[in-house]
Amino acid sequence: MTTSAIIMFGFQNENNREYYLDTVSVVDNSASTIQLLNNPNFENSTTTATSWVQWCTSTCSSVSGQITSGTNCYLPTGNCFMDGCDAPGIDFLGQSFSTLIGHNYTVSFWLKLSNGGFPNANRFYADIV
Repeated sequence: MTTSAIIMFGFQNENNREYYLDTVSVVDNSASTIQLLNNPNFENSTTTATSWVQWCTSTCSSVSGQITSGTNCYLPTGNCFMDGCDAPGIDFLGQSFSTLIGHNYTVSFWLKLSNGGFPNANRFYADIV
């Protein structure tokens, strides 16, 4: 039986730090060569994350999520998703994908927290709902 799930990431930052998210992957272990997400590396995006949905960006007092490129990304020649949403605001990035009940899935992603400040004031969330 086919159903759907949502992979969701939450970002909350303090002290002028940013999260960089890249190379997100969801695969069914029984067909591990088939990527279940669209635009998982953000390469098909220019300013906004194509095929992804952002929520609660209005709660951010600074930079909500956007597409960037450069040395903070997994590959310096490619794109990634950058989020600098200041606490107490929090914003989310997600995408739905098809699943089969009873199957096991592998989820992976690359994440970097940059800039100065105290790391204990920053929060990153990852969930499948």
